[in-house]
Amino acid sequence: MADYAASRRRLMATYRNEKRDRVPICSPISWNPLRDIDREKPAGWRAEPGFIDVARMVQDYCDPRPPYNPVGYPNVFSRISYQRFLEAPDEYIETLHPEKISDIRTRYGAVLHTPKGDLAWIYDEDEGIETRWDMQKPISSPDDVEKMLSVPFHFNRPDSSEYEPFRKHRAETGPDCISGIGIISMVGMLCGMMSFEMLLEWVLAEPALIKALADAWLERTWQKIDFLLSRGVGPFWDFCGVERASPPMMGPRQWEQWVVPYDGEIMRRIRQRDPDAVIHVHCHGRVGTLLDSFMAMGVDSIDPVEPPPQGDVVFADAKKRSAGRMTLYGNIEFSDMELCSPDEIEEKVRSAILDGGPDHVVLHPSSVPHQQHNPRFTENARRYIQAAVKYGAL
Repeated sequence: MADYAASRRRLMATYRNEKRDRVPICSPISWNPLRDIDREKPAGWRAEPGFIDVARMVQDYCDPRPPYNPVGYPNVFSRISYQRFLEAPDEYIETLHPEKISDIRTRYGAVLHTPKGDLAWIYDEDEGIETRWDMQKPISSPDDVEKMLSVPFHFNRPDSSEYEPFRKHRAETGPDCISGIGIISMVGMLCGMMSFEMLLEWVLAEPALIKALADAWLERTWQKIDFLLSRGVGPFWDFCGVERASPPMMGPRQWEQWVVPYDGEIMRRIRQRDPDAVIHVHCHGRVGTLLDSFMAMGVDSIDPVEPPPQGDVVFADAKKRSAGRMTLYGNIEFSDMELCSPDEIEEKVRSAILDGGPDHVVLHPSSVPHQQHNPRFTENARRYIQAAVKYGAL
């Protein structure tokens, strides 16, 4: 298993641009470095020798990706309502019984009972594939927005004492704490409730409906974040989903209208409350056009900073433009891990670390597999780690 204390020091020294032994390395597979595969003995495709071999390398050389919480605390964001039902209280939600659709596929769902009618979220899962396929989203018409907003909102706050173990952990780890929480961005919430095509249409044709949902997200999300801040949660706040508003999906005007006043406002309030807060953003796509906006919003780090054709900026240029104001996670593409040769992967790792310098850099893949690895990926995952150790030493 990874050395948790050493990883924490290495990661936070990267943010502070202090002396460290090497560049932090994020796992290229869906296995946390602080797990023990030989003790856990997972089933399915994670029991295959190739996966076990790479998992052992991950445990020996990789670092946990913030936010990582070895000490838990009550999660105030609902498992179902968050991103799907606008944080409606759980008592309005009915979880449906799973339905077997085929030998490998199971259908799941939940219904939100609103004062103005029911809304449903239905999704499928396939055996051996760790993702979901939305079959029905709650909002498909303006009337559904009215239904969603008709549910009375209230927040049942956990007892403060339940956060004491986490507060103790944060105090003990001090400036090297990498714990925290993930936040679904406002546009990520919208995508959870309606089709992406409808969202793109409505930001232009129905801005009043979008604003009503966005304003509710801001109010409800802030109530919960404000509570978490008062209980000592942090320092990492990991925003996910904002990529739905990145070019070419939306333009600069929509970014300024639907991201800066919402995600940006939450970030501003977090910083106002906690000067030690670390704001991280996960954003695929053409982030080269967004670097200045991220820095203006006070973002401390972003991933995965993708080069063309998936993105629009090479890592060396992103380093130069951010000039130490942000830590950059990247920029090994998942498609390259599946298609390139091991020698090509080594060169991409070398370039990611050394081109433009290794300061404020965390080696990070754009994604990890959600299903069984092919043989090429397994070989490339080995080479990714080997090359990271080779070129990342400082």
